[in-house]
Amino acid sequence: MIRIVVGCLLALLCSVGLAAEPKNFEQAKVSLKQIYQGSERTFYCDCQISWVGRSGGRVDHQSCGYQIYSPKGLPSEATLARAARSEVEHVIPISWVGKQLQCWQNGGRKNCQQQDPLFNLIEADLFNLTYAVGQVNGLRSDLPFGMVDDSFKGQFGKCDIRIDTRNRKVQPTASIRGDIARIAFYMADRYNLRLSRQDQQLYLAWHQQDPVSAIESLRHERTAALTGRSNPFVSGEKQWQLGFKTSGIGLTAAGWQSLQSAPAIASSGNMPDKPLHGNRNSKIYHRPDCPNYMSMAPANRVVFNSVAAAEREGYRLAANCP
Repeated sequence: MIRIVVGCLLALLCSVGLAAEPKNFEQAKVSLKQIYQGSERTFYCDCQISWVGRSGGRVDHQSCGYQIYSPKGLPSEATLARAARSEVEHVIPISWVGKQLQCWQNGGRKNCQQQDPLFNLIEADLFNLTYAVGQVNGLRSDLPFGMVDDSFKGQFGKCDIRIDTRNRKVQPTASIRGDIARIAFYMADRYNLRLSRQDQQLYLAWHQQDPVSAIESLRHERTAALTGRSNPFVSGEKQWQLGFKTSGIGLTAAGWQSLQSAPAIASSGNMPDKPLHGNRNSKIYHRPDCPNYMSMAPANRVVFNSVAAAEREGYRLAANCP
């Protein structure tokens, strides 16, 4: 089955330009900078980032009260160097997805990157990427989220993240727990990841306690504009519940057929006018002010940069638009 999907994806990569959706992790790192323009801060610690090069950055520890974690005395030069830089992190570890693919079983992440275009697209999924202080990224590794006892409080100074490597748990600050929950729901739904009942209950609680914030909404809109799809648990198109039946659409070629060229993020950091959303089945398009703008399934969505472009393809305006 995976071989069939890979074959379909190879054909898709050649036929659909994928001008906006990054094809691999390295391209995704560059795209992520566009999403964070004007809000250049790390996710877990809220530290200011100064960009360096195409995809990296330096972290201002004073901006967030970050302290380098060094339980065994003075930190090494390697620890200091990693703590000084920002790194792109998968909020839901890529290994959790990769392990269900044949390429991972045959040689791990590197083999998947070399052999499997499906894995490269999943690894580059911008909805699952963020910036972390390098040291935090390294210590977190692929540990799952959960609650950690107070003995870890102040582990990184004023950066309120607790990493318990012995018990394999990471507790993020309360203000981003809902963000994490909605990313977890997205990844589980799109890539058929299994969430235990305990994890589902935890994420549902976090989702309720920490609703979508202005900055989460802004970054979501920018990501949606680049990819031509949404995280339906941020947009409200889907609601997670215990026993939610996942679609696994991202593991199929059909899950990537909605990819279209998307408008570039303006260099000033401001979001350009939102694109139009067309439904490939009904041939109806919706402006951002239309009530059903975000209601269609991502797999059915086609993104247009203008009314002229939509109508040129035979689409007509939805009747309920103002």
